This record gives sequence, structure tokens and C-alpha cells, in this order.
Amino acid sequence: MNRVCSERNNRGWTQAELAERVGVDKSTVVRWEAGGSIPQEKMIKMRGLFGCDIDWLIGVSNERKTVS
Repeated sequence: MNRVCSERNNRGWTQAELAERVGVDKSTVVRWEAGGSIPQEKMIKMRGLFGCDIDWLIGVSNERKTVS
């Protein structure tokens, strides 16, 4: 399970709910959770939704930092 999936599940959101919040189709969230690349503007949107830094979200860092 990747971190986008984990963060989504921690909030109790379905893939469709995350897709709606980010402004994409559910199939796009499915692709991201399978390891597909995420456009920068969508990463920034998820950073705000999840309250975590992008480096952690995409697996560059192992330390989850909270952002507001």
C-alpha cells in the first residue's frame, strides 16, 4: 500500500471521494495508488488535504512532517 492510499484510508475516504476532492477521475486515483506518477499541482492539493509534506507522500522521505 502506498502513502496516498494509506492517507486516504486513514481518513475513511473512498478512491472516488479523494478523486472528487482533488479534481480527477477515480481511475486516476487508482493509477496513483498503483504507483503511477502524480502531477505537481495534484500533489500540492493532496498536501493540503492530508496535512503532510510532499516528500513523505511520494516516498522520498521516511519522516512524515505535518504542514498546514
